[in-house]
Amino acid sequence: MNSESHDFPPTDLSQVEVASAIDALLQRLEIIERACGDDFPLYLPGSDEGWVVSRGGSWLGGFWAGLWWLRARVTGVGGDCDKARRIGRRLDSKLHVRTLNRSMVFWYGAGPGALWFEDPEACRRLERAGEELTRAFDPELGFIPQGSDMGGGLEGKACVTVDPLAATLRLLARNAHGRFREVSWHHLQSTFDACGTEGGAWHERACYRQGLMVGEGVAGVWSRGQAWAMLGLVQAARLYGEPFLNGARRACEYWLESRPESLPENRLDHAGAGDDPSAAVIAALAMLGLDDLLGQAEPWRKHAKRLLSAVLRSQHLKIGGRTPGLFGGMHYHTREGEVLVESACSSFFLLSLLLVFDERIGSMDY
Repeated sequence: MNSESHDFPPTDLSQVEVASAIDALLQRLEIIERACGDDFPLYLPGSDEGWVVSRGGSWLGGFWAGLWWLRARVTGVGGDCDKARRIGRRLDSKLHVRTLNRSMVFWYGAGPGALWFEDPEACRRLERAGEELTRAFDPELGFIPQGSDMGGGLEGKACVTVDPLAATLRLLARNAHGRFREVSWHHLQSTFDACGTEGGAWHERACYRQGLMVGEGVAGVWSRGQAWAMLGLVQAARLYGEPFLNGARRACEYWLESRPESLPENRLDHAGAGDDPSAAVIAALAMLGLDDLLGQAEPWRKHAKRLLSAVLRSQHLKIGGRTPGLFGGMHYHTREGEVLVESACSSFFLLSLLLVFDERIGSMDY
């Protein structure tokens, strides 16, 4: 399988389209803030019920802080930095929660502040989060367990999940201490062995049962799970090289082979369940990172551009009209079942992808 063998139609994505989408997403933050006040926005369903909010933010809280860091990156306004800092302080309650998803909370909530602004608070927050994650490492299992909180359940104590892989590697790489590097390497290798397959499809989760690590479900069928794996593998390749670079290429090639449409189905094993644009966005970010790692030797930027074009021109993103910047593009489990919603997570990754294309942030900053 070769990425060059996929004959997808060319795109004509313009700089105007990119700039308009960036502006709309940035303006949307003020609307969301007025609707949610001091609470964290979790999701907005496709109804008139309003935002579902949380005092603590669950696993989505870091993306709300991250969105304001992204806005500060674009505007250069000190008030946007201050807002991101204030939100970040409210994330500290998640430091001791028993879940690997802490890495997403703190990397995306504090990482941009540390990367682009060298913000002392953000740097300290990342260091403390790295220490907590390192303490959670289970030497017998060889990885940091998913944990029982934030949906992991009791079985989560013996499971590893791909969703936070990129964030976990980035967060642990912030600290030069040997223990952090050792934990990062073992966690990555265990995840790679347990969740990956030779063909590039990835299980969302693997659990230790009767002396063996067993991947759950059919590998590669959940689009966002496959995209999370691609994102994590690109970061692994940046940090450690092979075999993770080849693994990242295989995972991205599997995406092209299994998802010929630009907007992927949420689940390949549930026909008619609808598409998940957020998965396309995360996959496109991974492809841009792979493109840079390979020195533009393969057409991964072209594939990423095709995915972004489809999202920008879809019904899921509003650029003008009454709700500019609304991106109702992520499948999420709600009280009404799994439906497409607007969320801080999907908006964060879409805005990040746009800023990479606009060359305002790097392809590996996520």
